[in-house]
Amino acid sequence: MSRRSAKILSLIAATTLMLACMPTLGPAPAPLPTFDPNAPLTAIVETAAVAATQTAIHAPPTATATALPTKTPTDTPPPTPTFIIIFVTKTQPPTMMPVGVSGKELDCQVLDVSPKELVAASSLFTAKWTVANVGKSEWDENNMDYRYADGTRMYQQSIYDLPATIAPGVIVELTAAMKAPDTPGAYTTIWQINSGNRRFCTLELTITVP
Repeated sequence: MSRRSAKILSLIAATTLMLACMPTLGPAPAPLPTFDPNAPLTAIVETAAVAATQTAIHAPPTATATALPTKTPTDTPPPTPTFIIIFVTKTQPPTMMPVGVSGKELDCQVLDVSPKELVAASSLFTAKWTVANVGKSEWDENNMDYRYADGTRMYQQSIYDLPATIAPGVIVELTAAMKAPDTPGAYTTIWQINSGNRRFCTLELTITVP
């Protein structure tokens, strides 16, 4: 063996010895994991999802609302107003004649008489005459009156004084208290205005007892 080959072998032996004496290195460390910035948010979302799922599983069943049928409004026409026309027949008293047209000093015109309706048997009522002085002279309340003259005696009082002095052209209402007969039928009573012994202006009233 040559000297050169011996040196090479010596170098290889020395290298092998050195390697054998060196400490054994452990396996290479694992690389560090890469940090994901969205990892905390993802964890929160997943946790919330799991919690919602658990709540839904353990929650009591929820009553399902049933929609009621909707009533369709209908247009109701307003009621049609009904007009009732009542024709009232009213008896108008006659027009008063001109004063003094008859040429008499004492004269009258009877414009209205009541009652005109039926009068119940044995009932009390008031006879009324609406009278106008159409003569030339006034009716002096101090010496003139009106009293029962003829017909059915229905009066409660047979004679009354004039309520006031009645000048020509003035209208006055003369009244008398009366009582209807007991039996049905038509009854007429006649009164007159008196001036002393002179009678004028006949006041007539007819009633019907049903």
